[in-house]
Amino acid sequence: MKQMNIMICDDDKPEREALLQCVREVWPMAEIAQADSAQTVLQMIRKGQVYDLIFLDIYLDKENGIDAGKWIYSNFPEMNMVFVSNSRDFGPELFAINALHYLVKPCGRSGMEEVKKRYEDRLRKDAVVHIRSRTRDEEIPFQRIAYIESEHNNLQIWLINGSVVTVRDSIQNFMNKLDDRFLRINRGIIINMEAVEKMNADSCEIAGKTFMLSRKSRAESRRKYNDYLFETAMRMV
Repeated sequence: MKQMNIMICDDDKPEREALLQCVREVWPMAEIAQADSAQTVLQMIRKGQVYDLIFLDIYLDKENGIDAGKWIYSNFPEMNMVFVSNSRDFGPELFAINALHYLVKPCGRSGMEEVKKRYEDRLRKDAVVHIRSRTRDEEIPFQRIAYIESEHNNLQIWLINGSVVTVRDSIQNFMNKLDDRFLRINRGIIINMEAVEKMNADSCEIAGKTFMLSRKSRAESRRKYNDYLFETAMRMV
């Protein structure tokens, strides 16, 4: 799994260290940088530093964290921002720059767990696969894929709206491009577990079609599907 790169910006050292401790409890393996000014953060980004998550204090000495956030969003919208403050007075401005969350100090474990949940949900929602079809290059969001079917040297990517995209690729290579919501149930079929309508003892049903589970791995496929349902339910808690 890719290592998280996180930036914490707060001009109050004790509060910055408290936030750092809270972040480490939730992301113990992350690479975490610190800054005491928004300008330092912007300089690091201009130099090429990429952050998966940026915690920005709103009230900085002679600075406004939201102004820095507007610049980041305008130039690097893929970077996720969490704003931190002693006040609850902000809202619409943060929605305008697609803020991931807003934390009121002191930030506790539950608040940081909510940040993690929102971050992971956004990653899943935004995940896409890059493909080169016969006619064009395009990105297909994972959530639009129902299943993938191998046919000779091509793959048929069936979307939830019933349309199909044909690509030239091996099924194993394509599987490597997907995330944990996808399951290869036999030699020629990959399913999106989010699209499964019914899981049977030896088959599953998607979009009115029935797909057989591999005899050798039926039990394992059903276990993975049940584990996925459980993990999905836990993310919603």
